[in-house]
Amino acid sequence: MAITMQGAWTIRVSTKNAALPQRFTISGATTGNGTYTGTVGTSVFVSGTQWSINIQHQPAAQPWRDSAQRIGFPGVSGGLLRFDIRSNDSGADADYDDLVLSCSLPASASDYVVYGTAKTYAGACLFNPCRNDYIVIDPPYHLPTLCERYPQLCSVIAKLYPERLRVPRIPLPDPAPDLTPIVIPTGLPNIANGLVFQSQAPRMAMAASAPTRSAAKAAAADSAEAIDQREAEAVKALQTSVRRTAFKASPMAAGSDRLTKADMENIAAIRDIGIRFRCHVERAPGLLLRFQEYDRSSAEKLGGPYSGSGVRQDLGLAVTDELGNYIFRFSPSLADIAEEAGDVAAGESLAAQLRPDVIVQVLGTGLTMSFETAPYNNVANLQRIDLCVPYDRAHPSRACAGDRVIQRVGDVVVLHSALSGHPNTLDSEGRITCRNANAPQVDCAGWRGGLRLYACFGRPEAVHYAVFFKRPGDALWQAVTQAHALNWIPNLVAGGTSVGPTLRSVNPGVTTASGSGTQLVPTYDSHEGDLNWIENDLKLILDSSLYRPQDEPGPVQFHIEAYTAAGAVVPATQDTITLYLHNRTTIAGRPGKGDIESITMGATTLGDCGLFELATPNAPLTVKHRAVDPEGFLHSWALSVTRGNNHAVDTIVASGVVPKAFSASATPCDFTGTRDEATADLQDYVLTALMPNPTGADGPNWLPPGHDFCAFAFTLTAADRVTDGRTAYPQSVFWQDLIGLSAAVETA
Repeated sequence: MAITMQGAWTIRVSTKNAALPQRFTISGATTGNGTYTGTVGTSVFVSGTQWSINIQHQPAAQPWRDSAQRIGFPGVSGGLLRFDIRSNDSGADADYDDLVLSCSLPASASDYVVYGTAKTYAGACLFNPCRNDYIVIDPPYHLPTLCERYPQLCSVIAKLYPERLRVPRIPLPDPAPDLTPIVIPTGLPNIANGLVFQSQAPRMAMAASAPTRSAAKAAAADSAEAIDQREAEAVKALQTSVRRTAFKASPMAAGSDRLTKADMENIAAIRDIGIRFRCHVERAPGLLLRFQEYDRSSAEKLGGPYSGSGVRQDLGLAVTDELGNYIFRFSPSLADIAEEAGDVAAGESLAAQLRPDVIVQVLGTGLTMSFETAPYNNVANLQRIDLCVPYDRAHPSRACAGDRVIQRVGDVVVLHSALSGHPNTLDSEGRITCRNANAPQVDCAGWRGGLRLYACFGRPEAVHYAVFFKRPGDALWQAVTQAHALNWIPNLVAGGTSVGPTLRSVNPGVTTASGSGTQLVPTYDSHEGDLNWIENDLKLILDSSLYRPQDEPGPVQFHIEAYTAAGAVVPATQDTITLYLHNRTTIAGRPGKGDIESITMGATTLGDCGLFELATPNAPLTVKHRAVDPEGFLHSWALSVTRGNNHAVDTIVASGVVPKAFSASATPCDFTGTRDEATADLQDYVLTALMPNPTGADGPNWLPPGHDFCAFAFTLTAADRVTDGRTAYPQSVFWQDLIGLSAAVETA
């Protein structure tokens, strides 16, 4: 896997301990691009905004191959910041000293280098296990469950992020996922360890670390001795002093002024509880990271909680190596430093706040963001930042394994369970029951949305591939023609680098509308095994809505096969999978799959003003409603009640139908919702009478003490039993009725 680099560095071959020929290639740089022999002493000066370096070796009578490469962590000596790139070729040993490159630059107060290890985490993690400056709760989070288990934490969130605890007043379409973490101050000093560089001539430092284009070209062409001399002169000119220090990073107030001493004591107790939780943590190789500089919003500078709404500046990209290690360099301009003066609140240290605040994002295919950290405040010139990313946001690459070509759909393993021993079941119609780790746990679910198809051919001659589909009753296969792109490390661009489709003359192993035999087929380039292509086992992201009409859910077969450069099918690369596609979103013309027909109190129906006068303080209210999936892919439906400013009312079912969820043991695999109820009418409506829980925390009555009127919202929600392989059971707010309840007026 190529190593991503930024800015100007001197690259030297420091060690070669291999029998096979070695070389390294620089690409994407402004100066220094080219291929260089792996001879000890070889040096090259490279500069550019974003570039990459790749080490290769050549087995006997074979083409050059990429070596396995690992980033060493940096240090400072003799005025130079250095780190090594260690490589391992295909020889018998695995000591990562076959070719070692030393990368160096003059230590300067105007340069920042952050490095560390990126890991994924899953399991019983209350908050991000890598953060000690704040309590950070990463999305996706389910705040109702969090509040139920840790009410003292919920009270703090209510003060800092009240909007996140509110339920929408009216039915809304599913919003885009909110990737902003919840950040809670700890009240403890934020002490960060790092190296602070102090240059006596900061302007000279910037000039030395970012030479002019003509100077950079001359340096790249110089001999190793000339490069060494130029580097020594730069170090002398910078006159940089380096001190290792534990410095106060001056974290954001993050809303601490809104919290009481009791709140801070609760936070400390929560933090102690969280430390005892066991997280399953794994290194995250091949993760694409984007770094941003963050300037706080006006509200944040005034002490408000972190919102993520401040001004951001993209700094660049880095990719983690095979151990999850990364290194990233950036150099703020004088204009950037001047702008930092605007990110200083009253009473803060100017010297500390002039240092950049850094956010790290995880990017997926096409540079789409799937996760971002809370800010790391006022970083040192050289600072270690270890990253912990929720597994279901990172989706790191996995090794090929098992008994079939198609490995996964999203994170759901689809190997043949009888042979592979994995716990998932894909039935003959394509419904999935999933129990593998780090994947959505679903029972007899359909498929919806973008389906990420992962496959492994395991054959070097497989240079192209095609995917076909057909529905039950179809005699012929049709080729998939969706565009597909991957992130290519030497050229990380928005949208990714296209891998197809390209029309090629091949001899497919299935019969298409063109018959059998050689024909033009839309194919994709296979980069399997080439670690310069991130997620190179991701063969396609299937848009499931293209392969079944939206109003006709049902099974679809997908077939994949690989071809040689001559267009012949590569043996043992064909595989077929059946998936039940379910994208239905409407029923009987309604916006959703359910509604509330009416709310009644005894014989009294809701009037034009939506106002009930309560016969008794806890009078049952009967909700006539329906929630239906005709294909039987409903997971659950529920009724809930809130009053006033979205205060949840604890209710019980006094009579009628109790809302239900699908049973994993159900036979057949079918749950339509209210239609399954014996008391449902011809339009699938059922009756459920709700009343306040007599033992609930709010008391046994609809109205709180001291009030004779309140507004209430009755909400019908339902979740579909579908998955895209990464998420599952999407919930919809089908209907919401707003009513008023008043106490009975006493008459003389």
